Amino acid sequence: IDEALVGLFNAMKYREHHAVITGEADEKIYSILLEQYIDILHKYNISGEQLKDTMFKLEAEQTFISDEVPKELEKLSKDYKLYCYTNWFKEQAISKLDRYNLTKYFEMIYSSEDIYLKFSQVGFDWLIKKHNLDANKTIAIGDSKTDIIPSVNAGMHAIYLNYNLGNVITEEKFRLFETADASITEFKDIRTVLTKKL
Repeated sequence: IDEALVGLFNAMKYREHHAVITGEADEKIYSILLEQYIDILHKYNISGEQLKDTMFKLEAEQTFISDEVPKELEKLSKDYKLYCYTNWFKEQAISKLDRYNLTKYFEMIYSSEDIYLKFSQVGFDWLIKKHNLDANKTIAIGDSKTDIIPSVNAGMHAIYLNYNLGNVITEEKFRLFETADASITEFKDIRTVLTKKL
């Protein structure tokens, strides 16, 4: 049973990885992998709750961060109020943060279950209003368009974490470079940017 759950998780990760690398979804292989493991889950009457709990656990276990992140978050939390806003499920997000003992550095953790998915500025508008923030003195830090574009549209500043240092600069990445106030490649550079006036 455990092998089936892990296999199903890996099938989903395969599809995600393949789509990121090639820009396409290999649906045929994905379907074969799913059928193989779903049959086992049906055979042993695995519930959706068991499947969800296992997926969250595996996702947290396979989340890796650079050594600098805990130290940098600790320093940042002493000078700034930090909020986590994620498209992950709340339980899933907290599992990832708890894995590295990072939860304590955030004032609040918000997920798509609490407010809105990060596809428009609505969620950022809500956070600004909820915590009585001055948007012009608030900085969003993220590595994707769902972090940068909507936060800037809400009147915030933004720092783009450009972890993917491939040679190809896509149209989307170029837009993020243009939209964000700053672009960095390492987490430790956040504090350097913050010492400058955005």
